[in-house]
Amino acid sequence: MKKKYICWVCVDAFKVGTWKQAEALALKWVSEYEKKPIQLPVWCRWMPSRVFVKLPDFLKNMAVRSLNGPVPDIIIAAGRQAVLVAIALRHRAKTVVLMKPEISPHYFNAVVAPLHDQLEGGNVICTQGAIHGIQPEKLIFPGDLEKYAQPRVGVLLGGNSVHGEYKDELAIKMANDLRDLVVSNTSLIGASLIITPSRRTPLKWLEIFERNLEGISYWIWDQKTENPYPHLLNGVDVIVVCEDSISMASEACIMGKPVLIYSTGITKQKFKRFYQQLFAQSYAQPFTINAKLNKSPVLKELDRVIEQLNEMKILPTKS
Repeated sequence: MKKKYICWVCVDAFKVGTWKQAEALALKWVSEYEKKPIQLPVWCRWMPSRVFVKLPDFLKNMAVRSLNGPVPDIIIAAGRQAVLVAIALRHRAKTVVLMKPEISPHYFNAVVAPLHDQLEGGNVICTQGAIHGIQPEKLIFPGDLEKYAQPRVGVLLGGNSVHGEYKDELAIKMANDLRDLVVSNTSLIGASLIITPSRRTPLKWLEIFERNLEGISYWIWDQKTENPYPHLLNGVDVIVVCEDSISMASEACIMGKPVLIYSTGITKQKFKRFYQQLFAQSYAQPFTINAKLNKSPVLKELDRVIEQLNEMKILPTKS
């Protein structure tokens, strides 16, 4: 039986993908936790960590005074503002920061960061991509999608972000490439496409797909019903992921199925490093029409992270 700790999961408000990572760690490692969406006072909201850490204690305490409840045993923090909370309370609680902070890792008990962030330190746990809580054995393929013939290709769409814009020309190209995949790849002839957009996918893309996939067996989530993701991963045979989502690529790679990464024109080096590492270890491969669809190794990082945190004895001893 796990000991009970007071755990705060502190994440910058409205960062959905970041919340998923932080809560996955808290749930499996500590079990019970309190969600603390972080919106600090304007005077410190955008203050660099290296400046905030040098403030007098009374100013740090003023910055976090809106957080209610007793000081926790442990804080799991992710996001610019959440890191400031960890800094303010680091002498009163154990602190674990997810992703690369803008300050030395030695200010925290542990930092969990992806390899492509190129962060080093004795208390840094490096991961291959983003951690998540998806457990394949608990995924149930939606019954209303069973009618789509196998093999099935799951298509995980990304969308507009600070890293790039999804243009109509890209949607046309991708729709044609997906058509060619299920027409020309000898392992997928006659396959059905199960397509799910993200909250960032332009609505125009769905219209373009519908026009360009005519005659092909496909289904596209209309964003009006409950999103079948990630449960659809259970019933597909191949997964295509747009490269702008490191989180979805990491999640897809836990299934042990062929994962094809579709290029969307991302030029940022951290993305390139991430995918080079995935390809080198055969967790995924670049999207090509004639890709060899071999079974992939399972990328399961959350358990390894928790094992290392336990070895570091981060959780305080409770009598």
